[in-house]
Amino acid sequence: MIEIVNIVEPNELPNLVGPSRLDDHNYLQWAQYICTTLKGRKKLSHIEGSGIPRDDPKFEVWDDEDYFIMTWL
Repeated sequence: MIEIVNIVEPNELPNLVGPSRLDDHNYLQWAQYICTTLKGRKKLSHIEGSGIPRDDPKFEVWDDEDYFIMTWL
């Protein structure tokens, strides 16, 4: 059986930071935008803390995606 791995591509999250920078006054709006964007791309586990165990064969791909998403945040 062939397994399809869905890794985040650089152009997949170009607007992840949203229309405005996070500041002291817009956290709720920013957080909602980030969660909605990541959920729509099936990447919400990267900020929910529901990642996969390190001994899972898919962990390396998930970890690479996690670092990529952190660079956008």
